[in-house]
Amino acid sequence: MQKTLIDISRRNFNIVAPLAMTGFISGCASSQSNLTLQQPVADEKPWTGKPVFSIVDVQVNDGKAFGEYVVGHSATVAEAGGKFLAAGARGESIEGTRKPRNIVIHQWPNAQSFFDWYNGAAYSQWKPKRYAASSADVILVQGLIDSERSETFSPAFTIVDIEVRDPQVFGRYVQGHMQSLSSAGGVFLAAGGRIQVIEGTWSPKRVILHRWPDEMAFRNWYKSDEYRPWRELRHSVSSANVVLANGLSDAQKIQRKMP
Repeated sequence: MQKTLIDISRRNFNIVAPLAMTGFISGCASSQSNLTLQQPVADEKPWTGKPVFSIVDVQVNDGKAFGEYVVGHSATVAEAGGKFLAAGARGESIEGTRKPRNIVIHQWPNAQSFFDWYNGAAYSQWKPKRYAASSADVILVQGLIDSERSETFSPAFTIVDIEVRDPQVFGRYVQGHMQSLSSAGGVFLAAGGRIQVIEGTWSPKRVILHRWPDEMAFRNWYKSDEYRPWRELRHSVSSANVVLANGLSDAQKIQRKMP
């Protein structure tokens, strides 16, 4: 964990080496029903001015020390405009071979705000404490929209790390399953945009991040008759690791003094 795979200093912010990630969904400005498939491009897409999400899969080795880190560094996240969407919930593998650990998801106003925080003086004093108490994979993904707040109920999030073998057929899946997902309360927070590996060895090609009203909303949708044919179509043209993690309500964040 103590080695960052790529240089993410601010001077290299716009010229980091490509990770061969190509986006395949766009057009969320007016309605998520307008999401469309994009063909892969050779160049790494730039970060947009929309929100980004840092996804952390962490193995805690010293619970006490890590707890002190969580309490101590939370103020730096808030000062940089970041928010906790999930904070240490045990990830559940729904599909695939990846074995998730504890999941942390942050939302940031834009990519620059994340890099300013990550490389900034305020957070630098907390990094060694995290390194000493844990190991983690950390990625940053380009988002589409802000995550909605939930006052009392814990939302849920699904992280889909997917490799597409047939983009044309996968485009049918994208359009076809949207109605059932929306009816179940699911929302795309990130879908095929730029990815950057910040720490660790997890290097996904495409990432989709969904928000759900709660855990059962996802489970009921995933097992539903409406989604079944689309899930089978997706399986026929792609392979994925799908991880489910519970998020934080506003009440929980207030109790834990988290932004």
